[in-house]
Amino acid sequence: MWLLAELTYRCPLQCAYCSNPLDFARYRDELDTEGWRSVLRQARALGAVQLGFSGGEPLLRRDLEELVAEARTLGFYTNLITSGIGLDHDRLGALRAAGLDHVQISFQADDSIASDAIAGSARFGHKRAMAEAIRAHGYPMVFNVVLHRHNLDRIDAILQLAWDLGADHVELANTQYHGWALRNRAAL
Repeated sequence: MWLLAELTYRCPLQCAYCSNPLDFARYRDELDTEGWRSVLRQARALGAVQLGFSGGEPLLRRDLEELVAEARTLGFYTNLITSGIGLDHDRLGALRAAGLDHVQISFQADDSIASDAIAGSARFGHKRAMAEAIRAHGYPMVFNVVLHRHNLDRIDAILQLAWDLGADHVELANTQYHGWALRNRAAL
């Protein structure tokens, strides 16, 4: 019933817990727009009703709005699973116009110091602003955090941040030890 469409392995973050393949840089030949349209049609014909656009970072795809529109035409309930990097008010509006139903935004921790260290770049402020923008655009929002030794002791504060941002749901995800996460297991 649920199709998880990993549109790309590309991502602007460098989270140690990422499940992307170690050699993801060699995966340059992503499915093009027509290839993904075909996948969506096939999944719908098989009975899938919900669709998650994921990655890497799906916002790096220039055709994301086209794919969301195709999914809407096919009758999918759509969810964007994102770090929020590459998102702004204009893009949220374009995704809304294309028919996007729901957004899941990932955080690494509850404050900029821990979050930026885990993500490998200073992005916490942007993520927080985009979570607020997601709510302002009227999207239901899932607040997601992958758990590991660098944030396990912060769950109370992480939940408070989710509350403060008006999250509809919270997903505390376990690290999945494959790809980069397997390589970094000792650190996690």
